[in-house]
Amino acid sequence: MSFDLQDSRNFGWELSDEIGFNWKKLLHNKTQEIIRLNGIYKRLLSNAGVTMFEGEGKLIDAHSVEVTQPDGTEKQYSAKHILIATGSRAQLVNIPGKELAITSDEALSLDELPKRAVILGGGYIAVEFASIWRGMGAEVDLFYRKELPLRGFDDEMRVVVAKNLEGRGIRLHPGTNLTELRQSEDGIRVLTDHGDEFTTDVVLFATGRLPNTKRLNLQAVGVEVDKTGVIKVDEYSCTTVPNIWAVGDVTNRINLTPVALMEGTCFSKTVFGGQPTKPDYINVPCAVFW
Repeated sequence: MSFDLQDSRNFGWELSDEIGFNWKKLLHNKTQEIIRLNGIYKRLLSNAGVTMFEGEGKLIDAHSVEVTQPDGTEKQYSAKHILIATGSRAQLVNIPGKELAITSDEALSLDELPKRAVILGGGYIAVEFASIWRGMGAEVDLFYRKELPLRGFDDEMRVVVAKNLEGRGIRLHPGTNLTELRQSEDGIRVLTDHGDEFTTDVVLFATGRLPNTKRLNLQAVGVEVDKTGVIKVDEYSCTTVPNIWAVGDVTNRINLTPVALMEGTCFSKTVFGGQPTKPDYINVPCAVFW
């Protein structure tokens, strides 16, 4: 980043010697952007003639959903078809002191920018936040179980990414797990399975996500899930109940927003368009911002 700023002067940009960064301004702008995007999606739904009910829903039977509204009142709705698209949530690793850690949900809502950060995980969320915090000046230690980050990506690329991360000053700890977190006077003490200890301001768990299915009452109506709560579906996104369907992260196929949109389009064609269509998972692109 510093080289880009230096080079920019040669391209006519006039920068003062003092370059500051305002964390709270970033958080405010982030929140405003989320509000803006949510408003766009709500308008798209409304303009398409979709009736929206806000609340927590659960299945009553194969054709009925009970919704607990924000004021606590309950209403039931019936339909020929039901589509489940409740997404997933970040999970905390089950180690002593896990309540001291955060997930990606809270990482961009911290009151202060951390000066020291420990990140557990080797996926793209872990790599991205390691780059973000290091780029903002924090000391970052990245722990993961494998020898290289980004499991599932091209191995040669993984080597390049690891070298690049180290070149930026991110300390990598391959083949290492965290075993305990403890609160101390000067921060959070982090213990590893190698017997090492670190002190940090924040610990981020980026070790995968779990489907949001626990409170949907699925098994009571015959919708099968696996041991982690993932909904089992066929090639057309239909569950084990013929009129109940599921798309997106709750099915744990390829957990990317564009893929969920594609699955939803295929569901619509199959159920309402008279064109049985299977989602196509061949050559799905993805990006890692590091």
